[in-house]
Amino acid sequence: MTLLDFLDPINLDKPDIQLIPDANVFFRSITTHTPDYELDDLSSFDIAIVGVPEDRNSYNKGASLASDKIRAQLYQLNKVSDSVKIIDLGNLKQGNTFNDTYSALKEVFHTLLSNRLAVIVIGGTQELTIPIFQSLESIRSNINVTTIDRTIDIGKDSINNSAESYLPKILFKKRTLFKYCSLGYQLHLTNADNIDLINKLYYDAYRLGEIRSNISIVEPILRDSDIISFDISSVRQSDAPAFYNPAPSGFFSEEACQLARYSGLSDKLSVFGLFEVNPKFDINNQTTNLASQIIWYFIDGFSCRKIEFPTSENKNFKTFIVGHSDLNYEITFYKSTVSERWWMEVPNPKKDEPILVSCSYADYQMACEQEVPDLWWKSFQKLS
Repeated sequence: MTLLDFLDPINLDKPDIQLIPDANVFFRSITTHTPDYELDDLSSFDIAIVGVPEDRNSYNKGASLASDKIRAQLYQLNKVSDSVKIIDLGNLKQGNTFNDTYSALKEVFHTLLSNRLAVIVIGGTQELTIPIFQSLESIRSNINVTTIDRTIDIGKDSINNSAESYLPKILFKKRTLFKYCSLGYQLHLTNADNIDLINKLYYDAYRLGEIRSNISIVEPILRDSDIISFDISSVRQSDAPAFYNPAPSGFFSEEACQLARYSGLSDKLSVFGLFEVNPKFDINNQTTNLASQIIWYFIDGFSCRKIEFPTSENKNFKTFIVGHSDLNYEITFYKSTVSERWWMEVPNPKKDEPILVSCSYADYQMACEQEVPDLWWKSFQKLS
């Protein structure tokens, strides 16, 4: 089977109102999988968009309708930079069972990721993160996963591996998962045992209030991620009502778009998934409109990517070495003179070469005050 055999062509009605001039509309600046399209070479593309209309293993029945609803809104936005080559491959064909869909998803993603495309997933429900992780797991190790969600989905559930309970399938993959971070969880919705488990595994979790007070603190986390799984329920109900059980608190729409743009700026990221939008509960296409903007800002960030990484040959970095009285190691930091982003060395006791992790200026300040940054400590523990 070829890649397109797994995918249904795009079939959308022409919009009644088009605010952007036809020459500048998003739809005109990308390649789309239509019934007569023949895919010759993936290497000419930077980003692939894939819809996954699947919600059979979920309480959020109706999320399978989201892909084309979001796509219709996205196509009406202004085009992004011409330097980014995008192909919309359409929607994954739904299998006889949800497990069949997961298997097909793994096949498609293995092909796309092997060709080094960044993939935007328009879901569907969030447990689709499992087959996405498994696809990347077959290609590389030391994977970093970030979820943007109002809770940490570890709970016991009558539905196995549902969107409310799928995370253990990923969190305990110690051979391939290096870092996991939950962004935007809300204390009143999150089991304290789940937070304790995240800490015991040396992973990270940031509350909604922490991020809202300074959204830039999550930039290094998103920059270091291979997979970002965005649950629309992390956005407050007044901005995104299309969910079967929405909450009045959450990210503002502007914050959601900023998180997406940070994600796109990451030159490490392979998959950005947007899940749980349920058009059955939408009001005047409000949520699908926001979802399209989230994807647009991800692509906008992607168009501004700076491929940079500290090496001995790269002269665009300043090096800062901080001694620490409580450690047997010095902590080495690198600051880009181009983007002003920071990285930190963490020694690997099992190998001679340290690893580099994305960090912030605040981590450097903490080290200068003789405090061990949490990021350094957790990374070191996972390497030991």
